[in-house]
Amino acid sequence: MSALAEEIVKNLAKRLGERRHVLSVGAVDEVLEDLGIPTLATKAVPVALRATRIHFSGTKRLNPTHPDAEGHEAETHEELGTSTSTDPHDDQGSSPTPGTRLARVPFSFEWKPRAGVNGIGSGRNLRGKSTVLNVLMWSLTGRCTRFQPDILRWIEHVEVDWTLGAERLRVSFDAAAGSAKGHILKVGDVGGPAKATILGEFNGADFEGVMGSLMMTRLRLEHIPVWTDKKKNVHAWPSYSSSFVVRANQLDPIVGNEQTIGVRMMQMFIGTDWAPAQASAMTARREMDSERSAANEKATAAGEAVEASRKAAQTAVDAAKAKIAVLPSGTPDVTETLRFATHASDLSRRIHTLEGRLIAQSSLAETARQQLKAMKARAHTDIENALATKFFHRMRPTVCPRCTAEVTAERQAAEPDRHECSVCASDLNLDALNSDVIVAASVPANVASALVAGTSGADGDATESADGSSDELAAAEAALAAAQAGTAALAAEIEKLARQRDEAAAKAGVGGDLLGAASARRVLELELARAEGGLMALAQSSDPKSVDPVDPARAAIADAAEQVLKKWVKSEQDPLLSKISADIERLAGSFGAGNLSNIRLDGAANMALHKNGEPTTYSSITEGEKLRVKIATAIALIKHGYAEGIGRHPGFLVLDSPAAEEMPESDLATMVEALRSVAEEADMQIFVATRNAAPLAELLPQASRVVAEGDDYVW
Repeated sequence: MSALAEEIVKNLAKRLGERRHVLSVGAVDEVLEDLGIPTLATKAVPVALRATRIHFSGTKRLNPTHPDAEGHEAETHEELGTSTSTDPHDDQGSSPTPGTRLARVPFSFEWKPRAGVNGIGSGRNLRGKSTVLNVLMWSLTGRCTRFQPDILRWIEHVEVDWTLGAERLRVSFDAAAGSAKGHILKVGDVGGPAKATILGEFNGADFEGVMGSLMMTRLRLEHIPVWTDKKKNVHAWPSYSSSFVVRANQLDPIVGNEQTIGVRMMQMFIGTDWAPAQASAMTARREMDSERSAANEKATAAGEAVEASRKAAQTAVDAAKAKIAVLPSGTPDVTETLRFATHASDLSRRIHTLEGRLIAQSSLAETARQQLKAMKARAHTDIENALATKFFHRMRPTVCPRCTAEVTAERQAAEPDRHECSVCASDLNLDALNSDVIVAASVPANVASALVAGTSGADGDATESADGSSDELAAAEAALAAAQAGTAALAAEIEKLARQRDEAAAKAGVGGDLLGAASARRVLELELARAEGGLMALAQSSDPKSVDPVDPARAAIADAAEQVLKKWVKSEQDPLLSKISADIERLAGSFGAGNLSNIRLDGAANMALHKNGEPTTYSSITEGEKLRVKIATAIALIKHGYAEGIGRHPGFLVLDSPAAEEMPESDLATMVEALRSVAEEADMQIFVATRNAAPLAELLPQASRVVAEGDDYVW
């Protein structure tokens, strides 16, 4: 039975209501084991990590005019087959255009750094300082993400020797454009004879995994479970190894380089015994909270779905009722409806027949009308002709119609005697003259006879003709009247039948509407019954309730474990954090940040401080101040963890370009001096790469520094 379980049992027994649980210590131990929460404190035993040899080699592609290219034959860029830089240390990674002639220049770099502070410096930027640090970290982590592409293609072979506790290891690999193939070799033990043993092999992407597995075990580091973004993440070697490096362009968070695990990294490196157990308890509790939250969200969604279904069912009921309400009332009589429909159909057929007869009768009446009209016109013409003949042959002209010469009475009186026309002196037809009709003798006999007849009897003939025409006209008018009467009779009959047909059709239509309404009513009543049934079922069902997927006892144990462990960690950690905070303030001041005071690093890896006497936070100070404080914090955490014998930090630290953030040479010299003091006190190995090479040359022994003077390159 563990002490942690006993404390958890006491914690749970003190709680009230549903939060109170009475459990045995043994049962709590079983739950803790099942949840993956350690029940024993893990005593941190730091294992020192030191780089003892760095070697890398390859082939540069240089412009033929470059001083280092002298004596090397140039080849065209296409022949080299890769995109390369014309500047061997151009961190911008510019590439020559195809066809550029470049010289292949072999290179090899080797250095055996020492314990304590090691410096890499150059008189100018872009002289290869960062490449040395990147190769070092590549061999340690299996990652090569910080290289410029051209530099990465130049490197063909890497060997880095490490001491890891009592072991001597060598990471050796060939590289092709960043893809590493090699092995990890145990050369032997520190101070012992060489005895090579291959610990692991890798080829390409598995390099990182092999290094992580080997380093986590040997450095006695534990995985860091963290519950973030509704899922459990487990951080391992990449997170640990990233905290070994402080870069001027990567200053947040204050501990390590990953914001979400800053607290865990700090707890691991200052090594309170129960920190790993607290991390596991917190992760287990958050995982359960997440499960409950998901279940509640699911229940809420289900409840909303039920309510939506209820509203939909009520809407369906209301809609069906509304449709039924607007249907016509009354019971349909199918027999009557059919009878009216049949009668309407019969009437339609009769109307159709009569309409045919009406067309024929109308045509007959029109014919009679036209005949009567023609007869009237002919009779009128005959009368006009008779009257004209009679009128003109009884005329007694007084002048010649040709020459207007006077026709004297003597000449007119002489016509019976002289037998010539008193106007034109033509010979007259004597027979016609006897009838008192003036006709020239030259006029044909038949014409003359007709004129005599027309003139002498014009009034009687016209009368006779008018009498004959009157009979015909009367007969024609009688025929027209009869035809028109027949037409009117047919139209009246059709109108009568049409009214009867419309009445029958209307009655049949009413019956049809009732029949349709009856059919629609049956359908709607079924629809209403189903909707009401659904609504009743939903109304009777209770709202979905959240089912707790988490055993309350297990959740309570995880919660109590987190609280107990948090208290234990805090009791151990707070005194140490006070000492660390004092050291951070002292170191930051020695690094040139003397305006910062009252620095307090708390258990949540947050830092409060004063700047020029005013309260502020780490995130609010300048980048240059952050750099100084972050370096000071890393050193203070390592130092006190080592001094107290509780830390897990291997004492290996890389500072890349600390002078980049406006750090004057004097402050850098102070920092290097402080680093030397700390490294000796806490048994650390620190690499510092800086463009201000003077403090390195002045303060560090020859074996502990690689410095390129003037325009020279580091490698």
